[in-house]
Amino acid sequence: MPLDVPHLLQRQALRRDLQRRMGGETRPRPCIALSRFPGSGAAALGLDVAKRLGFEFFGIEIVDRMARDGGFPRQLAAAFDEHVRNAIDRSVVDAFREGAFVESDYLRHLVRTIRSIGASGSAVLLGRGAPYILPAEHTLRMLVVAPRKTRLDNLARALDLDALHAEHQLAREDDERRRFLAHHFRVDPDDPTRYDLVVNTAVLGHEGACEALISAYCGRFGAEGPSARRATV
Repeated sequence: MPLDVPHLLQRQALRRDLQRRMGGETRPRPCIALSRFPGSGAAALGLDVAKRLGFEFFGIEIVDRMARDGGFPRQLAAAFDEHVRNAIDRSVVDAFREGAFVESDYLRHLVRTIRSIGASGSAVLLGRGAPYILPAEHTLRMLVVAPRKTRLDNLARALDLDALHAEHQLAREDDERRRFLAHHFRVDPDDPTRYDLVVNTAVLGHEGACEALISAYCGRFGAEGPSARRATV
């Protein structure tokens, strides 16, 4: 099913309006930005946390909004997202250009899009440098990790790979993630001091990781319990 990004953004705006009419807070709720070890289960975790908090979830949806706001084809944005995010050789990226759209344009639009989503609030953003783009004072920054064996098993199951191909896939994704973030944001993405919370999904499990993230968010930003914040918009 195609992603309906305008609908997601409309729901964000409607939620803020509902809060104002009910006499609630007028400022946008802080966001949650996730970085993750590939294969750690962060996508499912972020989506579930967003549902429980009544937030919107932005993963690949970031690319759809970026294309819409930038006025260029979604296929082009997705292609650059795939290649630039995977940090392939810069000359290959430049060869992939279409018209005047190059890697620097992608990064500029990416930063602008993530900041725009963050300004609207009430969102969980996955990857693409979101923890380093959004302001720390208004964002819960989280690193999702898991042991290599767990991540290998998750990738093999998700992509239907044998053990050898899962090893190659995980090594490639680990390297691409580090290179992308180091190149564009000048950070060590595995440095725990860059995050407010580090969660090991293999130790806590999916449910425990969800509870830890929600508890950390509510504790830091003084939010009500998840059930009290849910609203149908």
